[in-house]
Amino acid sequence: MTLDTTGRPVGAGSAPVTRERLFEAAIEVITERGYDRATMEDIATKAGVARRTAFNHFPAKSDIAVEWAVRRAHDAFGLARHKRTGTDRVRAYFHELAAMNERNWEQTRQLTRGLLRSYGSPSHRPHMPQELRDWLEETAHAWPGSSLPEGMTYPTLLTEMLYDIYQGALLRRIGDDLKPGSFIREVDAGVSLVLARSLGSSTQ
Repeated sequence: MTLDTTGRPVGAGSAPVTRERLFEAAIEVITERGYDRATMEDIATKAGVARRTAFNHFPAKSDIAVEWAVRRAHDAFGLARHKRTGTDRVRAYFHELAAMNERNWEQTRQLTRGLLRSYGSPSHRPHMPQELRDWLEETAHAWPGSSLPEGMTYPTLLTEMLYDIYQGALLRRIGDDLKPGSFIREVDAGVSLVLARSLGSSTQ
């Protein structure tokens, strides 16, 4: 029987299990060594799999950063969905996203740098915008009458503005050692301000 570097039989476990091992190993290695210094070989070794296996699951290191961002967004949506109103869910989504990222700040810094290196801006932005727009549609009874660019709606524009608040705060602080709660408070305040100015009394 051939064993891998962790003592497990080669081929043991399903592909999803192997992918999860690789993902967890990648997050640990990238957080410890930094995104630029971490290699796919380091990650494969940490996960106890062949380098080729690592590339089969994640053809590029940037794919790991994208999956990290998507998982963060998914987890934040899961925590926000139980809120009563659409506006409360939107607020909760950005609050929970900020809280998760502040709680694991070095991890956030390194994976965000990976996204920036690869794509120029954090790429979790477009993954779940429709649900945010739906929540905003629940709340607003009327939208302003001024013209918008072709193909743009007010819920879409407002969703983009809210992501700008969150990502702007993240990028401003990415080089900082945070005081506890400071990133969360900045995101909460910015999101509340934009919602209040955009939706008026319906946000109360």
